[in-house]
Amino acid sequence: MPQSTISAIENNKVNLGVERAKVIAKALKCHPAVLVFSGWEVRQESAA
Repeated sequence: MPQSTISAIENNKVNLGVERAKVIAKALKCHPAVLVFSGWEVRQESAA
């Protein structure tokens, strides 16, 4: 993925989207949901 695309995502000029999230998540070795739902809060007692 071009650095310009990453910059545009960071600056809210381009939506992350599922496919881009998959590419970035693979590079970061995390699940795409971590990127797509970054503001999601999980209560401690419901977390597995």
